[in-house]
Amino acid sequence: MNLLRSGCLNNLLPILLKSSFIASPSLTARAFSQPLFLQFKPKPVISINTFTSTFTSTSLQSSTNMDAEPTSTTSTASIPASPYRYLFDQPDFLDLTDINTLLSTADANRQVGYDLSSNIKSSLLNNRAALERNNQDGTSQQEILEKLILQALALDEDEDEPKQMKMDTVTVADAGTEMETDANNTTTKQARGKKPRIANLSLTFGDYIRYKAYMHFLKEGTLIPQSSLNESFTDEEYLSGIITMNHDLARYAIGRATERDVASVLLARDLVSKVLDHLMEYDFRNGNLRRKYDGVKYALKTCETVLYELSVTGCDVYAVEKGDGKETKRAKIAKDDMPEEELKSLCKRMAHRDELREALIKKSRDGQKAAKQAIYALHREDFEGAERLIASCEKCVIEELNPIVDEEPQLRHGSFANVLEEYAEAKMFYAWLVGDGSSIDVSKPKGQILLPSDFIKIPLQPIEYLGGLCDLTGEVGRFAVKRGTQRDTPGVKLSLETDTSILYALQNINKLPGGGLGKKIDPLRRSVEKLERMLYELSLVKATGRNVVAAINDTESPE
Repeated sequence: MNLLRSGCLNNLLPILLKSSFIASPSLTARAFSQPLFLQFKPKPVISINTFTSTFTSTSLQSSTNMDAEPTSTTSTASIPASPYRYLFDQPDFLDLTDINTLLSTADANRQVGYDLSSNIKSSLLNNRAALERNNQDGTSQQEILEKLILQALALDEDEDEPKQMKMDTVTVADAGTEMETDANNTTTKQARGKKPRIANLSLTFGDYIRYKAYMHFLKEGTLIPQSSLNESFTDEEYLSGIITMNHDLARYAIGRATERDVASVLLARDLVSKVLDHLMEYDFRNGNLRRKYDGVKYALKTCETVLYELSVTGCDVYAVEKGDGKETKRAKIAKDDMPEEELKSLCKRMAHRDELREALIKKSRDGQKAAKQAIYALHREDFEGAERLIASCEKCVIEELNPIVDEEPQLRHGSFANVLEEYAEAKMFYAWLVGDGSSIDVSKPKGQILLPSDFIKIPLQPIEYLGGLCDLTGEVGRFAVKRGTQRDTPGVKLSLETDTSILYALQNINKLPGGGLGKKIDPLRRSVEKLERMLYELSLVKATGRNVVAAINDTESPE
């Protein structure tokens, strides 16, 4: 067909002139001077089997090589393709099975502790009900209560929850009590009642001491001495019991006032007043004991209000209080109603414990600061400085903080645990970058993640190790951003593999311990998504061959 005589040439010529088929000026001239004919030749037929086999071999080759160039070959025969491989081939790259087992055991122990606590509270209610029924079945209920208490104390002392990750290393912090190790590597218990309780047994023991103190008052009219109780009860549990016991005395005063028993009301008022005077010598921090201490003032006010109301309704409260010049039974009881020597010793121990707490908080700042500065030094590629700072943190923990925690194990949680988390983060980030430090290449990080058994100098509890592991992902993400600006695709890929492995390992734990670890999972998941986006954008930069800055989408993707 001759296109010169048609009206399509005017539209077709610009396209033909720009195409690669017009290779020379002579061809262009002939296009204007001679008729132009277009001949359509059939394309060669490609066998579908040949095409599929060629594509399949190319896909397998590229899938086995993570650094291979991306191919643009597509075929409906291979769709859907395999997902992109973000993880190493090794399935045990980060295996936290041991930690999962230890945490499961600890969680099972806590559940048993909660069940025992519930049974003890039920038994306490039955004993109080028996008391108000004039002790009709009080003896049997009391025996049940004492058996439950002994069972709870035995559970707490035989607890299998690991105090450190190195089970073959014995230290003072293992059992949470004062221990010493002899030449045969055996441990001997020196003191009891200091380690933190499992579940809510500490509060339950406080309720038990409250009941025992009230029963002691009904029998003797005095405050129960701490020496008369099981030595496994801590000072805090004893204080909690005698503080809350004052509410029982206020209720007792109201009940006896109903019978116009002024002497009993005065006895209760006097004991509440003396307990309050003793408690005023303590420097209670904001906490459980401080909140309970404030209630003692209201208990005293209740007793005094009841006495006033009795006096205005005909009772001679003054005469009963003075006893007409004779020493009454109430006056005899009032002389020895407080175990003064034991209370003074208790006050000194609490003051010493408070001094240890203040010293621990102040010294913890130095260790935590050294660990933070070590992380900053690693980002600046100052590895020698990071080594010195990590060693400084270890020295602070071993020489200054550990002796305090060994003496008072309840102080392990809080500032000391924060230091250990920061130390674990710095130590793991250093190992991830340079391994053991024998060969340092900033462009090729080792990608090594320390396991709990690698912390030999300072053994860690599971919550401390997992806290440092979660914080490590943030430092790895910052490293990935730095390498991404230099178009270091392998470095970004290694960072993504590390964070993804940590995320999967944490999600594989049945139940994470408390302390805020659960709140770190969502930020870790978003960090993984950002690194995936960064890796994708680096592939776009490599495909286009243009030196553009890859942007990171900071917006949270909808779940």
